[in-house]
Amino acid sequence: MSFNNETATDASRVMFINSGDTQPSNSDPSITTDYVFIPDESIVVPPHHTILLSLHHIAIPFSFYNFQLNRNCKMDYGLSTATSTTFTSSGTITIEEGNYNAATLMTAFTTKLNAEANVGTLSMKFNRDTLKYEWNYDNDTGNANNARLTLRLATGTNALLNCRDELGFNSNKFIDRNNTFDVWFEDNGANLLCGFSNTGVNTTYFTGNVGDFWDGDNNAEDENIFSVIDVNSGIRSIFVRTNLTQTSVLDSSIGGGFSSILARIPIDVDSGGVITISPSDGSVHKLMIKAREITSFEIKLTDQRNRVIDLQGLDWDISLQFDFIETPSLQIPRDKRLEVEEAQYKKYQELKEQLNQTQNKN
Repeated sequence: MSFNNETATDASRVMFINSGDTQPSNSDPSITTDYVFIPDESIVVPPHHTILLSLHHIAIPFSFYNFQLNRNCKMDYGLSTATSTTFTSSGTITIEEGNYNAATLMTAFTTKLNAEANVGTLSMKFNRDTLKYEWNYDNDTGNANNARLTLRLATGTNALLNCRDELGFNSNKFIDRNNTFDVWFEDNGANLLCGFSNTGVNTTYFTGNVGDFWDGDNNAEDENIFSVIDVNSGIRSIFVRTNLTQTSVLDSSIGGGFSSILARIPIDVDSGGVITISPSDGSVHKLMIKAREITSFEIKLTDQRNRVIDLQGLDWDISLQFDFIETPSLQIPRDKRLEVEEAQYKKYQELKEQLNQTQNKN
């Protein structure tokens, strides 16, 4: 790509980049959202000018997943007898990567757990009014209907990779009770009991009939400890980042410090579509670039947690706008300059006369 560097007056240049024409920064060449671009000609800032960088256009295929193996596809579980926190068996299930909604996540999770873990039957319903899941457990595999199934949200080896938030176990009330927690469902033959545990301490939160579904309500208190499910907690928006500037946009994820964010792209299409945005002049945030010459730069697409987004190998397009803005040097008006020069000359003459008088006396 060529770039016109001859800019005598204020001007704008638009650079179109397809990720297939770049060099990947990531060790995995299939990741197309983290790259270095080297233009055929370097971008040179003319004297008495600066560059303002902004997003002109972007087109991103919605081919990324809201459930990914290295982020939120796992769940550790344990099976024990009723009232016990000592597991007789335990393991981990992994749902397939992909894009899930409330209904498909519910089906995938229960199918995987019930089939692979052999823990009885865990059932779920989605309440469209509250946007929360409701839960039932029936130990129909033995143990005289006297068993407890624990989802090890906090104590499992994959606690940082599970889908707790997506399932609705992220309520502040729930977490504040024990700091970190596991949630359990118990079938004692006569009742369904549900609650949470932390380092061996059990709290029974709900008692109902065997066929009842627990919706998060406490029998004794007027409160609900489930949170609204959040199947898109992994990716809410797409952030365009560049190393061309680090001192323009403040980011709360790093304590409100300056970040490399150029723009935030809302996800407003369904999976399989193309996310596009062409900001209007009034909504464009322009970043000032301090460099006087640009020979290469990095572009990255991340989620809100600054994790690189995987488009599953598909390429994407971005257009960047470079505005060359003249920065006039500070100049003294001619009439003022003449006054200063005249005053300086007068002072010089006075000092010269004083020096001559001193020399004549000697």
